[in-house]
Amino acid sequence: MTPEELAKSELEKLRKNSKLTFPIDPFKILRNAGIYIVLKDFENLDGIIINDEDNCTIVGINSNNGLQRQRFTAAHEYCHFIKDLNKEKGTTDYIECLKRSSKKIEKYANDFAGYLLMPTEELKILCEQYKNEDGFINFENITIIAEYFGVSFYSCLNRIAYDLNMIEGDISSESLRQRMREYGVSSKRQELISNKIDSVLLSNVISSMSFIMADINKYTWKKFLQNYIYNDNKLEGVIIDRKKLNYILADLNFNGADSQFFESDNEEIVMTLGNFELQQYVITTKDDISFKKCKQLHSLLFKYVPYPDDNGKYRDGTVVLKRGTIQPIPYYEINERINELDEELQIFMKNIDRYEIGEYIEQVVYFTYKFIVIHPFRDGNGRISRAIMNWLLSKKKIPPIYIDQKCRREYYEALSKMDLEEDPIPFIMLIEKRIIHTMIELHKYLFVDEIDEKEITEYE
Repeated sequence: MTPEELAKSELEKLRKNSKLTFPIDPFKILRNAGIYIVLKDFENLDGIIINDEDNCTIVGINSNNGLQRQRFTAAHEYCHFIKDLNKEKGTTDYIECLKRSSKKIEKYANDFAGYLLMPTEELKILCEQYKNEDGFINFENITIIAEYFGVSFYSCLNRIAYDLNMIEGDISSESLRQRMREYGVSSKRQELISNKIDSVLLSNVISSMSFIMADINKYTWKKFLQNYIYNDNKLEGVIIDRKKLNYILADLNFNGADSQFFESDNEEIVMTLGNFELQQYVITTKDDISFKKCKQLHSLLFKYVPYPDDNGKYRDGTVVLKRGTIQPIPYYEINERINELDEELQIFMKNIDRYEIGEYIEQVVYFTYKFIVIHPFRDGNGRISRAIMNWLLSKKKIPPIYIDQKCRREYYEALSKMDLEEDPIPFIMLIEKRIIHTMIELHKYLFVDEIDEKEITEYE
């Protein structure tokens, strides 16, 4: 078979097992084949595939490469697995994939990876949608198409330029490089994610990043929590200096139960400690999620309040939200509505593996909003609802989010849109953009240099 024919054959197998969606997840393909995946700090390799005497296969991927390159390498190694690797029990075999390799076996695997992640027929369909009146695709739309497939801008540009002849002007290698530099790929990608009003596109971006979601160490979590608490405090009007906040959290991490701040009666410090306890729990717990545990979450949030009369208790009176576009339910319905919502949640969680990332986020928004409408407590409902949102995200190994000052208005407007028009799309898109923001914050290699020189060399 040619590389394209082999890729088509594998895609047909995927179609038989489930609906084929984009971006293709090459890491999932490897895992379904029983292959272990590790990220390693390789110096001269993009990846390596090893099969040991017990017929156990491991793929190593260069952790220094950008996300699109890692996805490409995973697809590349899968080609070696089905075509080149000796998997006979009792023998050991490995294939090292050197950077800028000119071997035929490597060129074949590269071509296979390109066709697997970006099938020609699907590419043609998208190009028909995005072409201008002269039949050409501009660079902005190439960025969108590349994100749809989860591939690098350059690989998408080359396919459209040389396979489909749909790039206007000089398409010599040197000209394309110069045009890419002038366009500014990395900045345009981030701009697209920040501003594009397209929920499907955002969902595809998150899906293509799914492999790295759980690849977060303790240090990065601590850094994230610092940013979370700082921004969540500001959202609720709890004003505390960032340096002081970082000092408090560092003291908590170092001294634990002996921290000097546990005895404080300062309201800002007390609420910071409680929010820290709450977020640390929902991000790290292995407990089953349940709306019936919202009282437990409330107790964590108000754990250090000197006289916690309402700690962990539902409100026993009517509340009116200032500037609220919808008002909370009567207090005497809270228990029944929480139980009903939890029954719905438990059914959903039993089927969690059936949901693609985008579908799952839609359900997270649904459950979060339903809880907000119930508004079970006198105080702390916003912080509890955002904690529940992050707890739900963690169950799918999606990183948590926070609402900073830049998106505060968008957050409240999205909630209002759900209140007044029952339109969840703005809220869904906000959550998707914040997930991507967290990923970028915790994984600096997501957006790589404008032009990947080794990739250009391969295409040439």
